[in-house]
Amino acid sequence: MKTLKKIVFSLIFISLATSCNNDDDGFYNSEYVSIPNLVQIETQPTYTVNDYLYVSAFIDRLQTETNQTTPLDLRKSTGNAPSFNFTYSLEKKVGTEWELVTTTANNTIVPNGHLFIGGFYAAYADFDSVDDQYKFRAGIKLETAGEYRLSFGYNSGNGEAVELRSDSVGNNVFLNITSAQDDLNGNGYYSFVVN
Repeated sequence: MKTLKKIVFSLIFISLATSCNNDDDGFYNSEYVSIPNLVQIETQPTYTVNDYLYVSAFIDRLQTETNQTTPLDLRKSTGNAPSFNFTYSLEKKVGTEWELVTTTANNTIVPNGHLFIGGFYAAYADFDSVDDQYKFRAGIKLETAGEYRLSFGYNSGNGEAVELRSDSVGNNVFLNITSAQDDLNGNGYYSFVVN
């Protein structure tokens, strides 16, 4: 009887092990598109202490895709996802090292969407049914003078684009949008000086 249990257990284990695959995108129901310039850095010619650095995203529900005749409906394709999210970080040069700049809610202005503050910034563009857009806009107060740089995609390998992901629920499609960002240099940073 013990041998029979071992055989049955071994068959179940082999069956489970061989039925697994590495198709994470299929498992998580993910789709990918590229749409440029969905996120903007509201640049200024000069910055001074106590200015705000704004990042914004005003994303129309209907988006034109390359080589497609019908616009992509972000709401319909994601099962009415309530928001799209992306991450970014702000660093300041201290000596020869770059250090993350953290802030508090008192030193941010967030008129659209919402922003989570930690070791990096998690931005959420919430859907506005009146304007038929996903909206995010937040400003971070630049409290000290020095050299700064902003980059998108905390822990991302893509330095020239912003990676947005729908906050879909249930079995709906998680839409991943790669959005090229014109304000980034060849190393993936928007660099500026605060006087």
